[in-house]
Amino acid sequence: MAEAIFGLIGVLIGSGISWLQSYWTAKKETAKSARFLAIRLVCILDKYMEDCASVVQDDGLFEGQRSSEGCLVPQVKSPPIPKYPEDIDWKSIDHNLMFHLLSFPSEIEDGNRMIRESDNIAFPPDYQERFDERKFYYCRFGLIAFKMSNDLAKKYGIKKKKYNNWDPVSDFTNELNAVTKKRDYRIEEHKAFVKRIFG
Repeated sequence: MAEAIFGLIGVLIGSGISWLQSYWTAKKETAKSARFLAIRLVCILDKYMEDCASVVQDDGLFEGQRSSEGCLVPQVKSPPIPKYPEDIDWKSIDHNLMFHLLSFPSEIEDGNRMIRESDNIAFPPDYQERFDERKFYYCRFGLIAFKMSNDLAKKYGIKKKKYNNWDPVSDFTNELNAVTKKRDYRIEEHKAFVKRIFG
């Protein structure tokens, strides 16, 4: 009887050790997969953030000159929406981060639609509304990309790229504050105009 009990205990301990080994191996593989995914995403987000900065700095001049018609014309194309690799295991990373990463492309699509719609109210020669909308949305996209990249780097122990003469958060924030004031002023002007016309 005692031998049977000791035998059963031995089987349980052996099974437990085997299960713990499998669990530990699977956990290590998931962590390795998550870190690999995070490194790839940090690179994609940092590149996108830098592209956003180029859009924000676009003043519409080509080598300091307006177009032959005397207009400002965007010189920097809007960057493509970040394309995430298809072979990654999304389940391996933090669920909140995964949600923000996967919803980011649709936020960009919405912003690009608003930028396109601003062409209906932007007039030559400066097309100010178009440039302001581009600046407004690409400041926001740049800040979001920077935050997600930093969150991934912190969570998965990735050494981030350093920018010697550039503070992305400060620059995007300052530009965003300035352009938001201009947009708010235009909205108030529009409301005042409608009130004057329609009483």
